[in-house]
Amino acid sequence: MVCKFCAEDRVDRRRGDKTRRGKALRDEQGGCNFCCDTFQVCHEIVLFERADYTLDAGKIWHMNFDLKTASDQPLPDLVQALNRGFEDYLVPIHLNVPQFLAMVRKDSIDLTASRLLCVDDKPEGVALIARRGWVSRLAAMGISKGLRGKGAGSWLMGKLIQQARERGDHEMTLEVIEQNDAAVHLYEKFNFQTMRRLVGFIRREAIELEPEELKEIDLREMGALVSQFGLRDLPWQISGETIAQMTPPVRAYSNGQSYVAVSNPEADHVVIWSVLVEPQARGMNLGTHVLKQVIAKFTGRTWHVPAVYPEELSGVFERAGFELEQLSQWQMCLSLSPSA
Repeated sequence: MVCKFCAEDRVDRRRGDKTRRGKALRDEQGGCNFCCDTFQVCHEIVLFERADYTLDAGKIWHMNFDLKTASDQPLPDLVQALNRGFEDYLVPIHLNVPQFLAMVRKDSIDLTASRLLCVDDKPEGVALIARRGWVSRLAAMGISKGLRGKGAGSWLMGKLIQQARERGDHEMTLEVIEQNDAAVHLYEKFNFQTMRRLVGFIRREAIELEPEELKEIDLREMGALVSQFGLRDLPWQISGETIAQMTPPVRAYSNGQSYVAVSNPEADHVVIWSVLVEPQARGMNLGTHVLKQVIAKFTGRTWHVPAVYPEELSGVFERAGFELEQLSQWQMCLSLSPSA
């Protein structure tokens, strides 16, 4: 099923070209082909209605806001609150506890730095904070339906940034769905800067013939290679550190100086987590070649590239016959240095 959205063309001040910015993204069939069975949360920003936000010591619209540490909450309650925060969202998310724990491990989510938003002592939102070194990432932020558009997101974002500064973080990063204008404006309000557009692709029931021999390699080795040879500012979910935290049934393969990491290739739907070519071997379409070879090895599957890939790297997928998906994201960052 394909998500359809009403969009308008306008000149995007971030890039100077025309971009389709969605007013809304709705699935007329009641589902979204962007969700896949890998249980990965790739689109992790709450849907906010545009509103004027008035901050008053945690009291907005006569509501008393309070924050609780996520690590102090029972896991089932925390996951339930997270799921409520993504009800009727652009990409609905529903996790169970094992899926949530897998995300926590893979994405380095720090539950001691993550927060549960309560209103009059009732859980109404969750913010998950991932941390590596001096950098933190807003991995997910969800607000319950009844509280959206009432300033809760702005209040919570201000608190999260304040706490990141108090921890001594140098930078905070996030990804936001490009078509979600209200959320984009929220982050711009807090001085997040756009780094690049992130895009996704799909190839259904893919068939490639004459597979070559691929060598399976340890995911830790794949992660080290991505850290060594990949872009220094890759999105968190496809960085070398994240790839190294993945475990089987996720697999990585090499063919000479080219590499690919995928979710369980025995499944009907497979996610491509990384495609890499060593610098001295680039310019010969080896990335496209290794991608076609893994498709040939596990032919007939539907292959999905989540919208966390830098737009400038999209050529490898286009040459392999993938179709660009409608949903895209902005990769954004906020400098937390004292001079910022």
